[in-house]
Amino acid sequence: MNDLIKSIQSDWVKAKAKAQKKCERAGRLDVAQKLATCQMFAGYEDLEDLIRLMFTPQGIEFMTSFDFPDIDSFRKFKPYNPERFGVYIDSGHISLTEARNVFLVGDTTAELKYRQTARNRAYLMCGARATIVASGYSVVKVEIDRHSSIAQLVTDHAIVL
Repeated sequence: MNDLIKSIQSDWVKAKAKAQKKCERAGRLDVAQKLATCQMFAGYEDLEDLIRLMFTPQGIEFMTSFDFPDIDSFRKFKPYNPERFGVYIDSGHISLTEARNVFLVGDTTAELKYRQTARNRAYLMCGARATIVASGYSVVKVEIDRHSSIAQLVTDHAIVL
């Protein structure tokens, strides 16, 4: 596991440099500077720490904006049961209820049901698909990359952001 995390961290450094150059070319010097100084992912994290980084606002923004990591990199983590931390990689058709933090990747099609008053987050990458069924006073924040898709059924006072 340590070698895998170090490898992904090395890939992240390269992806971060590429994203920095892209931002510089687009005139987004403030974002480029933030990317240049970012030390969020050090390479000594364990799987739980790595997933915690994925769920941070900065982590999900970087991942969905710059397509990092790719599906092959995600698949390397599948044998380590990332589902226990809310990350579903190539999981086929699944149904989850009140999943506060869920990250869907690749060949995963999920029905996500929310009713309770709570903060919920759903992130999709690498072609994942989800139908969000929100009711009651639930609030669901969704972020997806350009390869993924969501459908939503919202009733009562629920909100999908």
